[in-house]
Amino acid sequence: MSYEGLLRHSMYLENKYSSQNSLGEWTYTYSSSSSPTECRMSPLSASERLDQTGRFDDVKYKCFCLSSSSITRNNRLSWNDEYYRIKEVILDSQGHHKTAYLIQVT
Repeated sequence: MSYEGLLRHSMYLENKYSSQNSLGEWTYTYSSSSSPTECRMSPLSASERLDQTGRFDDVKYKCFCLSSSSITRNNRLSWNDEYYRIKEVILDSQGHHKTAYLIQVT
């Protein structure tokens, strides 16, 4: 089975935009992509959560996608009507895929 065959989930990436209102306060909005990105969502295992202690204490999920995807840090993604903020994106050593560490947001 190819790596692409393992990417069974579809997510929508959302880019973050900031602007200032008339009082000078910063406001943030998100704009969703029109086409889904193929990925594989997974909760972190207990050992992975221990490995991340101190770095990403609030991270509970990870997502795998192809290295050609436009997933970047601090963006947001939606999957199964839930939202996740991307805390960190790591490209594997061979440039084959990206692993994103996610924080579930409400």
